[in-house]
Amino acid sequence: MLSATCHCGRVRLTAPVPPPYRNECHCTVCYKYGAIWGYYPKTDVTITIDGSDTPATDPAFSTTTPLPGLAYYIRDDTTVASGSPSVSPRGHLAFARCAHCGCMTHWVGVKPDYAENPKQRVGINTRLMVQEELAGVEHAVTKGPRK
Repeated sequence: MLSATCHCGRVRLTAPVPPPYRNECHCTVCYKYGAIWGYYPKTDVTITIDGSDTPATDPAFSTTTPLPGLAYYIRDDTTVASGSPSVSPRGHLAFARCAHCGCMTHWVGVKPDYAENPKQRVGINTRLMVQEELAGVEHAVTKGPRK
């Protein structure tokens, strides 16, 4: 079992195995966070906050209201093309951080169709994992626009 733990130890995410790869995303928000994401099915992830476990499949995990002990920044991108607004496919992600120490722990989709689908995935910040346990896991870089 792998754990990603924030600096103060109040927030921990667990997954059964290393991710298939780690992604250093260079989109407008991930680049600034400096996270390296590991992607997991929601069915494989549990979050523990101050000793209380919540499976990622629990509906409370994917709402716009963060679980107690977390703070969210909800990415809700709107782009303007030809004068008409459209929602980016990356929109409606909640980037979660520990409300105490501020470490970026994970992201989860909060759009209703995303939140209700147990087959969706969670991005866990693998920088919060023991790095030796990730030996051999591919490190990919997704290039994208930065601001």
